[in-house]
Amino acid sequence: MSVPVLIQVLQSLVVIAAAPLYAGVLARAEAVIASKRGPSVLQPYRDLGKLLRKGSAISDQASWVFRITPFVTFGCYLTVSVIVPVITNSPLPLAFLADLIGGAFVLALAGFMTSLAGLDTASPYGGLGASRASWIGSMAEPALILVFFTVGVVSASDNPYLMNHAIAASPYALVLPTHLLGLLAFFMIVLVENGRIPIESPGVSTEISMIEEGRVLEYSGREYALMKWGSWMKLFLLSSIFMNVFVIPWGLGTSGDLASALLAIPVLLGKLAVCGLAIVVIDTSFAKLRFFRIAEFLGAAFLLALVGIATSYVIGA
Repeated sequence: MSVPVLIQVLQSLVVIAAAPLYAGVLARAEAVIASKRGPSVLQPYRDLGKLLRKGSAISDQASWVFRITPFVTFGCYLTVSVIVPVITNSPLPLAFLADLIGGAFVLALAGFMTSLAGLDTASPYGGLGASRASWIGSMAEPALILVFFTVGVVSASDNPYLMNHAIAASPYALVLPTHLLGLLAFFMIVLVENGRIPIESPGVSTEISMIEEGRVLEYSGREYALMKWGSWMKLFLLSSIFMNVFVIPWGLGTSGDLASALLAIPVLLGKLAVCGLAIVVIDTSFAKLRFFRIAEFLGAAFLLALVGIATSYVIGA
């Protein structure tokens, strides 16, 4: 097996293995800031182990859509893990599958299937979560694609690896208004896509604030484990893109050097600690928005990205 293929496998394994740890650290940090003891950072692994040992109860109303959705969504997040720079800044063997725009569509497919599964069982909570998530997604996805355009304007490419190279080679690009506006807009989208405050209270299962959890409420056992694992992978991947492309594009390995890729893993964890700190501060410092005010939040993200693109033409002129 060639070195690039080994690094390809290693990158996906890092995403699969470290995503629950990242979620556990965030939950622990939020509890500590709130003066609570909180769960162990390893609690997500214990939850996965418990769920994977349990059987699944499936509604009589569920069709094949409900049954295949956990595997499709997990596969979508695994696909994104091979096309974005997580531990290496050189394109890997499977990086040709899609660029950042294609990755956004893969994430959208995972969200679409999750919403279909929520509606499939005729559960009122599933329908509630799916309708809310679809309404939010109809505004979040255009903003996410526009954010990638802002980085594309700076790097003259929509390939995440080339974006990383362009910004790492020109540090002044990090302070350009176009890049800063895109950075802020993307961070807002990270909060939206992962159900964080001010959009949703993470880990809360009350009807008034339930969006992401409502869509997967009918799952149990192994299928629920895959849905939770996939959601943690999405948080990990979006945070990695945010840090490796937008904030700190340095410290990654190369596709031909396994040692540099291994050294990039602790560097990545350090970057994610910075991103996680920002998420925790927001989660513990702000209140959840009223549902119909979420449109204002997403509109702000869209406008920031749009102004960022317009600014690039003004500066270029």
